Amino acid sequence: MNRIVLKYCAALLLLLSGGSAAQAQTSYSVSGRIDDPEMEGHKVYLTIYDTGTRIDSAIVQNRAFHMAGTAQTSYYARIDQDNMREYANLILEDSVVADFKTHLPVSGGPLNRSFLAYREQIDSIAGIITQKREALLKQYPDKKDFEQEIAKNTPCIHQMLYGFYSKWIQSHRNDGIGFAVWQEAHTQAALNCELKALKQFYSLLGPDLKSSETARKAAKTITALETTSVGELFCDIEGITPEGQPARLSDYAGKGEFVLVDFWASWCGPCREEGRETLKPLWKKYKDNGKLNIIGIAVWDEQKNTLKAINEESYQWPQIIRTGMKPMEQYGIIGIPHILLIGPDGTILTRGLRGAQIEKTIQEEMNKQKNIKGD
Repeated sequence: MNRIVLKYCAALLLLLSGGSAAQAQTSYSVSGRIDDPEMEGHKVYLTIYDTGTRIDSAIVQNRAFHMAGTAQTSYYARIDQDNMREYANLILEDSVVADFKTHLPVSGGPLNRSFLAYREQIDSIAGIITQKREALLKQYPDKKDFEQEIAKNTPCIHQMLYGFYSKWIQSHRNDGIGFAVWQEAHTQAALNCELKALKQFYSLLGPDLKSSETARKAAKTITALETTSVGELFCDIEGITPEGQPARLSDYAGKGEFVLVDFWASWCGPCREEGRETLKPLWKKYKDNGKLNIIGIAVWDEQKNTLKAINEESYQWPQIIRTGMKPMEQYGIIGIPHILLIGPDGTILTRGLRGAQIEKTIQEEMNKQKNIKGD
């Protein structure tokens, strides 16, 4: 009987402690001025970045607004005007004043002061990177030479940037600042397919941030990148041809040729620019030699728009269309264009290729194969 009572008490204590933790909340108050006279009488909204949920609103009166309440934690959030013309990012806490001109808090408590310090430091780093880029552009006016020099300098820049991100995440493992920094760091590393950095950033998150919706999605991206990383066999993709016939990536990859896979969409300007400036010349050069094929994978797009773009750009290489978002999820892609090279045996050789690096990498891989075969 005593055991039953003890178990009941333990369960009750666990339930009570869980309930108490769930009820721990952050008080916030956010105010600001609105210069746009058309916003008088209209609403501004408070939105959490993690879920995109609006949790509060206020009416603009005398070109100002104020809202106050409680939230589950010190979220990274933003204030939006209902005409969607302006916004301001902030960390939820008391006494925050939002500035729509800088898109930041102009003042606030300790969290927002730290957030402003972070923004000032990252802007300074971005300025240094921009200066370096401009100096290289003057030194190497030829586009191919410039892109090659950028590629040489990129590892050093990333090492500096990722170290900076890591320190900030480690200092704010469970609050809105940590979320803001990690989201930025994750995006940078995922776009560059830098799996080691992604894992490092994720490992620094505290339990609260790891339970966020964004972090759960990021964990899936990391898993997808692991299974489609360099050295792994390609993951098959299904869709249709522009003519409406069933098509798969395996119809082309792993058949004895190098295959350059271009993930693109009709609405993506950089995708279409890469197609015109880089892929078209490559197709013309390699299409008849039986060594390289190019496959377009149209993602995140409507079929009619894809077909229109293929016609407008006069793409001649095979296309797999109407694939939706699944290929991006399979390969852990968060932004396009994304170009990868698959070897003759179906092994992924490299990812995240752009510009002059594409042909340079193709030549290097073809030369490696020649040396292995002794041709």
